[in-house]
Amino acid sequence: MYQALYRVWRPQTFSDMVGQEAVVRTLRNQIVTGHIAHAYLFCGSRGTGKTSAAKIMSRAVNCEHPVNGDPCGECDSCKAILAETSLDVYEMDAASNSKVEEMRDLLEKVAYPPQFSRYKVYIIDEVHMLSNNAFNALLKTLEEPPEYMVFILATTEPQKIPATILSRCQRYDFGRFTEGELCSRMQTILTANGRNATDEALQLIAQAAEGGMRDALSILDMCMSGESDITGDSVRAALGSADARFLFQFADAIAKKDAAKGLRNCDELMRSGRDVGVFLKDFSRHLRNLATVKICGVDAVWGGERYQEQSEQFSVPRLMRLMDSFLKAQSDTRWASSARSVLEICTLRCCQEEVGADNAALLERLAEMERKVKDLERNGVRVSAKTVRIKEENEETGEEIPEPEIIDDPSPSEKTPKEIWNDALQLIKKEYPTQFSFLSFCTYGGYRDGVFEAVYPDDKKGLLFMVNENGIANVKKALQECGGGDCGFRVRPKTDPDAAKKAEARRQMAEDNLQQLADTFGRDKIVVE
Repeated sequence: MYQALYRVWRPQTFSDMVGQEAVVRTLRNQIVTGHIAHAYLFCGSRGTGKTSAAKIMSRAVNCEHPVNGDPCGECDSCKAILAETSLDVYEMDAASNSKVEEMRDLLEKVAYPPQFSRYKVYIIDEVHMLSNNAFNALLKTLEEPPEYMVFILATTEPQKIPATILSRCQRYDFGRFTEGELCSRMQTILTANGRNATDEALQLIAQAAEGGMRDALSILDMCMSGESDITGDSVRAALGSADARFLFQFADAIAKKDAAKGLRNCDELMRSGRDVGVFLKDFSRHLRNLATVKICGVDAVWGGERYQEQSEQFSVPRLMRLMDSFLKAQSDTRWASSARSVLEICTLRCCQEEVGADNAALLERLAEMERKVKDLERNGVRVSAKTVRIKEENEETGEEIPEPEIIDDPSPSEKTPKEIWNDALQLIKKEYPTQFSFLSFCTYGGYRDGVFEAVYPDDKKGLLFMVNENGIANVKKALQECGGGDCGFRVRPKTDPDAAKKAEARRQMAEDNLQQLADTFGRDKIVVE
């Protein structure tokens, strides 16, 4: 009877395992030193070797002649466990045995010591599927197990396991396999079977497997059903995905914001019988490759030269927005009645300019402008300097808006006008307390044409009686004594209490916009008037 590749090529020793070096090294050391824990928890996504490692561990702890921590495979214990005839190793699927009654039946056998082996090993796969009562039943045994018991729990969702169980286990995390590790393993299997595959085909399978060895071998199994060599086209046919030509063609339409061409590509995809969900996943990966090449360089992706050429049509912010849109479309297809409509709507949105006043929209537009400028300069076109005009808009209200910064004329003495003003306030506080009471509510308004100004808010108009002609004369006298020379003094209203803040906010906004333009085009290309 034919066996699937992932069953035939299941590793039989720790040495056969691909990747997971840290986990393998620790488990082998425990076998060599004899420091066997009573409970292990193997965590990781599907197809990363959790169950294989559990089976190897069950043989290794009971092997009569282990070799550097690996089971020998020759002793009676190893042969019995491999043949699944051993009464001392029990494997249970928690997904189909999740009830407390089934767990109690299993734990009742814990009291009986192993019959033919050194340890009694219970492997519980997908342990997170157990009910709360089943976990409670397991808890007491995990807390004080017999010295001959070893529990190996495997799960893809450790966050669902109670903390009381987690704290009683040694936890080992199995990471996803790299594309290089998957391709290397598949090449070994192909060589052993006398088959050939192109590098593109292996790369496509590795990408589709998303780090899972079992998924990779299952896809490879489908592709090996034919008699010819495995090519990229045969892999795409098996996966139901679009070919590379179509992905680059579709990306060109998005880059040029050609909505008509994008919709024609969608129609071509549907007529060819391709699955929309698979295409959205493939195109999201295509966009990721474009962004990776643009940021990390041509060597970061297999076949990077072609990606690098197309990536010149996109800015990084736009690629980020496109990836976000197509990832959202993937989830939308699960609930939409028409997957085609989801694809077409996503295509139309991605062919539009990013609009809005938020930072993301602004940054994308600036990045697109920068990319276009670089394209022009790359083609020998000199980009002329741009002039940015910043002005205050106050025609609608007709109100006098004070300057955000006070620029003083030169003072008659070595002191600055502001220093003379502050010194005069101290003198006025001592000599003329009535005038100081009013001036304490005012702000310094500047020194122009030999006249010092004080600005008072609208809500203090009732205190103007304190600065009559006699009061103004007293303030002028204090200013002259403090170094103001032959100067004048006047007070003026501040029509808008928040005018200065508004003016400062506008000034800050103008500076921020100017800085963004300077970062994009270069400060030497901008003239501010």
